[in-house]
Amino acid sequence: MRIQFSLSCQKGTVIPINYQSEISNWIFTVLSKAGSELTQHIQRLGFDVGTRTFRLFTFSPLAIYPYEMDQVRQEFKLLGQQVKLTVSFYLDPSLEYQLIQLFRHTPLELGTLEGGPGLFHVKHWQVTSRAPLKETMQFRALSPISVTNVESGKGSSAILLPDSETYDISFFNHAVRRFKAAMQYRSLASLNLLDPSFPMHYRLLGQAKSRLIHLKANMDGLSQLRGFIYEFEVNMPVPLMEFCYYAGFGEYPHLGFGCVEIKTT
Repeated sequence: MRIQFSLSCQKGTVIPINYQSEISNWIFTVLSKAGSELTQHIQRLGFDVGTRTFRLFTFSPLAIYPYEMDQVRQEFKLLGQQVKLTVSFYLDPSLEYQLIQLFRHTPLELGTLEGGPGLFHVKHWQVTSRAPLKETMQFRALSPISVTNVESGKGSSAILLPDSETYDISFFNHAVRRFKAAMQYRSLASLNLLDPSFPMHYRLLGQAKSRLIHLKANMDGLSQLRGFIYEFEVNMPVPLMEFCYYAGFGEYPHLGFGCVEIKTT
């Protein structure tokens, strides 16, 4: 499911350029307040909202126009009273109402306003219709996609460029690995979710733009992470396509990476 939120705020609120950690923590906080039905559903998936093991979500950058940017302080000063954010979950759509109510009653604390914390409250929301996904799709990255070399350690030197000859190997390896974890490590083939002989294909469209995101303290121990904004075409089984679209492409979607939209032009 995907939910587009309009968040109200006070004009003059100052937020950091790198705000992904605060939004990630906000979503984890919202999930921690889940009622019994949502909590049990997530537990049946093999995760726990209290210990933040459920990470099958991603989110877009904030739409903050109009604003002023301070390059030296690395901050945005918001000149409006509303921002927009898309949050995407790999969850049963029947849980939409419960999630929305949790977000409505949990303000996002981000940045500062006149010496105090900046607060953002859910004002409006819209659940987007189910995406018309098929085996071959073209996407545009909204937030950076980060993919590390599966043959290397997870350090900054292991981040692959989207035009690398071996990018597709790691790209699909991480997608399948995360999907299998979401299925409690059961065989994807036996669940009829992935045919091992399916010819998966990745193609970069145009040029990729590098983005280095600085992160605050997190359970992954990352202080910064590089990803790339780009457009691409991908061929994969529809269940895997659906998983990546809603749970994010690449690695660390829960930290604000891997959120995409369908390319229409």
